[in-house]
This record gives sequence, structure tokens and C-alpha cells, in this order.
Amino acid sequence: MDNVRKGKKALSAAGLSYTEADVLLEVLPNVAGALGYFTGKLARKEININSSWGTALQGAKKATIVLAASDLTGATYLR
Repeated sequence: MDNVRKGKKALSAAGLSYTEADVLLEVLPNVAGALGYFTGKLARKEININSSWGTALQGAKKATIVLAASDLTGATYLR
């Protein structure tokens, strides 16, 4: 979101609740096994994934994932 203040105001005006949290945004190759490889690295460092979201366009070379994790600082340095 480009303007957090406007986003909060719009959600509140619509009567919608929201939660803010720091997350990890990771761009991975859009190939079979890439997510498993990355999450395996997290597991070996005992970093838990609390929730995740992901997307990739059909035919795209990269996929984007968003992770809420127990140790964001540690997860950031696993690339």
C-alpha cells in the first residue's frame, strides 16, 4: 500500500478491522520445489512460519511469497 494512512481510513470507514504486522517478502524462482527449499532453510534455523501468502502469474519466472515468521531478522539473511 502506498499510503498507509489512507488505507487505514478507508478500512475504518467501511467498518472493516485490520491488523498490522511486519512480514518477509521473498521472490523465488517459479519452479517446482523452490518454496520447499526455502522453507526447509527456515526449518533448519528453527524459524516458524505463522502464516503465508503467495502468488505467481502463469508462465512467470518468479513467484512472490509473504511470510509472517517467528524470526524475521534471521529469515531475511537466509537467501
